[in-house]
Amino acid sequence: MADMTVSFLFILMILLAFFASQFHSEDTVPRFEYDRLRAEKDVIEGELSKVAKLVEADDAMQAAAKVQAMKEELERLRRLANSPEAPNQMELYNAAVAQTRKNLLTSLKERINEQIPDVNVSVSANFDALQFRGDGLFDSGSDIPTVSGRSRMRQIAAILDTSLSCYSLGPRTAYRAECNPGYALIDALQVEGHTDNVGGDDLNMNLSARRAASIYSLMTEQKPELVLYENREAQPVLSVAGFGKGRPMQDNQTKQGQDANRRIDLRFIMMVPSKESDIESIKSELTRGAP
Repeated sequence: MADMTVSFLFILMILLAFFASQFHSEDTVPRFEYDRLRAEKDVIEGELSKVAKLVEADDAMQAAAKVQAMKEELERLRRLANSPEAPNQMELYNAAVAQTRKNLLTSLKERINEQIPDVNVSVSANFDALQFRGDGLFDSGSDIPTVSGRSRMRQIAAILDTSLSCYSLGPRTAYRAECNPGYALIDALQVEGHTDNVGGDDLNMNLSARRAASIYSLMTEQKPELVLYENREAQPVLSVAGFGKGRPMQDNQTKQGQDANRRIDLRFIMMVPSKESDIESIKSELTRGAP
């Protein structure tokens, strides 16, 4: 492989030398010709840089692996070109995951409304988050949930604990085709804190992060098993984020709107495969522990 790569590098150097010899001041050649030669020179230099990196790689095996990966990708593109009518597997998988997440969040909303009186939960417009409208969850300026807020979030933690096993990895995974036909895999479940518009940006950003951390602590205290649900990197899916006052649900010009915006969202971020072969890997990892 090294001989072939060096030969290719030598050819590129000859081409580069040729284009260099064609360069003159733009005052002595037509402008369009000057621009064309410069563009071709840039392309050749780019290819030359790629080859040089392969040749100078410290690990020959690493270089060989990169070449092999390029060959495999080329072969995949050729197959697609020869079968233009074949469905795009990445698009099909991502569409199935989006529908599965929508079904999951809709089901969670229904269960929460059935089991917890007077909770104000909705599914976000993009069907990627449960939004718990404040309505007394936090007092103004406080990162400690109210008594009624703590009771609600403890019950929500219990409902989550009965739902995540079908969509995650780790010691508590329990995939079932009937609950997850799209093989959706959660990459992160973010506990997101939000504030009203009282106070400056820095104050509210810090306050929202503390609110998210407070709810995270309360939920994991109620259900320690929540930290055992993992993503593909063997990391707990449950995490924390703060968004300050930048994503209000209601108009902050009213007391009622401010109260609603002092809230928590639970955002479900799903694993997105980077290449087609990842889809089968995800399916294999999910079903490995299936009953």
